[in-house]
Amino acid sequence: ESREWLVQWLRDAHAMEEQAETMLSGQLSRIESYPELSERIRSHLEETKEQARRLKSCLDGLDEGSSMLKDAGGKLTATAQSISGVF
Repeated sequence: ESREWLVQWLRDAHAMEEQAETMLSGQLSRIESYPELSERIRSHLEETKEQARRLKSCLDGLDEGSSMLKDAGGKLTATAQSISGVF
């Protein structure tokens, strides 16, 4: 049972990082005229990508994969937010 909780948590965290990556990428195109903010978003995007990579590595180490459904759902939500300018 503990393993199942851990795997579920890792999958959820991975999906959130994937969602954040999509959202941050979308923001970059809208804030090009703000160089300091753009640089901070770029830096955060790189951190987010690294966190997603590490979470995926943890899942792989447990012989588990990320949740494709959660990843896709998160990316879809982030894309919609990016387009609408919510974040």
